[in-house]
Amino acid sequence: MKILIDRFNGVDKFVQAYDLSIDEVKGKTLLALLQHIKRTQDISLNFTSACRMAICGACGVRVNGHSYLACDTKMDDLLIEYDNPESLKISPLANFKVLSDLVVDWEPSIENLRKIKPTITPKEAFSDKKGCVQTQAEVDAIKKQWDCILCGCCASECNKLEADSSDYMEPFVFTHAFRAAYDSRSKDALKHLKPSIANGLWMCVHCQECADRCPKGISAADDIAMLRVMAMKKGLKDGTGPAHAEAFLKDLEDTGRLNEIYLALRSEGVLANTTKIDIAYNLMKAGKMNPLHIFGDEEIEGHEDLVKMIEAARAANKE
Repeated sequence: MKILIDRFNGVDKFVQAYDLSIDEVKGKTLLALLQHIKRTQDISLNFTSACRMAICGACGVRVNGHSYLACDTKMDDLLIEYDNPESLKISPLANFKVLSDLVVDWEPSIENLRKIKPTITPKEAFSDKKGCVQTQAEVDAIKKQWDCILCGCCASECNKLEADSSDYMEPFVFTHAFRAAYDSRSKDALKHLKPSIANGLWMCVHCQECADRCPKGISAADDIAMLRVMAMKKGLKDGTGPAHAEAFLKDLEDTGRLNEIYLALRSEGVLANTTKIDIAYNLMKAGKMNPLHIFGDEEIEGHEDLVKMIEAARAANKE
């Protein structure tokens, strides 16, 4: 079969094909396959790897457009997943600057990690020689996020980064912000929360691709949602994002049905929406918005039970 690899020599981008027998492909990990190609066919092929044990995160790449941790991905599984294809395409992680072949530039991501100050400052009560004591529940709240190995698979899949990375950080950065902000030993959660808000916390589009592709089963989307919850609890409600969340909840409590007209007005205000008449027209034309909803919506069936669920969630949260 053919293994197609996206190459970059610093000037030109091109795709190079490597012919291998099926026996050379089967029984290997994706990383072992890359090493085999480098060793037997092309010593100039560049990629990164280190531990070979799914710990260091260095070997993230894409296959057929989807991100994988190369050392933790079996070629036999890929052949099944893609229905025994005649070829597979291996590419560098998306949403990163490519330096050479499958090697990407991590420096901008490291700078984003520095912004959220992922190292906690312990509470004064924990600063004595007894150390930092946590309950099992407090450990469990952040335990999964400690598994993040900075492989970049979530960032590679992120639709928001693909559309515009100028006002948003990589999903794994928010995961580390969550881990630090929700750590019961932390003296100041705002130290991690405020830079998260300033760098795109409310810009996540909820595509769930980060959760789907993480080799460690971490959901950065959930971590972002919980950071938003913390922001609202701490009164950090300035901006369109928090206003949209509150407008969304109000619609659920009022009728159980999203009112697109009121949702936009409550989220961004009247002035901001006067410049979006064309969007509103296209939505109405496509049947996505009913202008009569300006007069309100009818309650959905079972709305009373929905309100009870919301009130129960509030009560449980206070406990």
